Amino acid sequence: MSKIYDDLCEYYNVTPEQALELGSRSSGRKPNLPASATTTAVSNMTYEDLWALKERKTEQDVFDFYEDQGAWSSFRQVVRHKDMTGYHLQMLGGIVAEGSVLCEYGCGIAPFVYSLLSNLSKTDVNLTVCISDVKSEHFRFAIWRLEKLISQMNLTGVILIPVEIKAGELPKFPVPLDVALVFEVLEHVPSPVATLNNLANQLNTNGLICENFILHGDEKGDSDGPDLLSARRERTEYYNELFRLCNLVGGPDHVSGPNETRIWQKK
Repeated sequence: MSKIYDDLCEYYNVTPEQALELGSRSSGRKPNLPASATTTAVSNMTYEDLWALKERKTEQDVFDFYEDQGAWSSFRQVVRHKDMTGYHLQMLGGIVAEGSVLCEYGCGIAPFVYSLLSNLSKTDVNLTVCISDVKSEHFRFAIWRLEKLISQMNLTGVILIPVEIKAGELPKFPVPLDVALVFEVLEHVPSPVATLNNLANQLNTNGLICENFILHGDEKGDSDGPDLLSARRERTEYYNELFRLCNLVGGPDHVSGPNETRIWQKK
């Protein structure tokens, strides 16, 4: 079985077969997710059950959901991205140059950064990588996995900067950004408009934003969940703000479709 599961196996003490099973999507599944040195076990709950553990009225309540789920997203995202390395590299290859400062925002397990670093052609490439997410098991796993990779590959020119996103705050990065990657994230943030403006304010002139905004169902619907109602309600305003701040340089020039990935250059 693919070595893609090796880090999961080491961190969670599971077999590759168990890693694949724990991360494979199916309707109504209630995986018995293992504990680790940094989280407790979570068993016999669906994703919806985890959301319903408590009322998610405040931003902190929403952020707590990602801690409450334990290792769910560590397994799910590794399996989700296991065959997407080519896509990751195609997406980043034209926009990340040596010496760049790249931010993978709402990074989860940081699959794009992991693919990029895993496939560097030399070990002395100069690259600064910021990864940013809420306090969660998958973010801790991402940091551990990338630190391990950088050490094993002796990537002496790579600087890794983890930045936690806290409730009631927008993250500040210690260096200006050249590229901000926001992939399958905006539907989960309380305010996509505030998130966009915060990133754009920290982006160098002519810097790039690579983003998508997944829409599940009607953006005017009234149901809340991990895909936040507040995010859906800002969708039109978010794209209006993107067109104000940036020039579209890649992807479709309309925003009616729910899942397209686009590249924008800051004006």
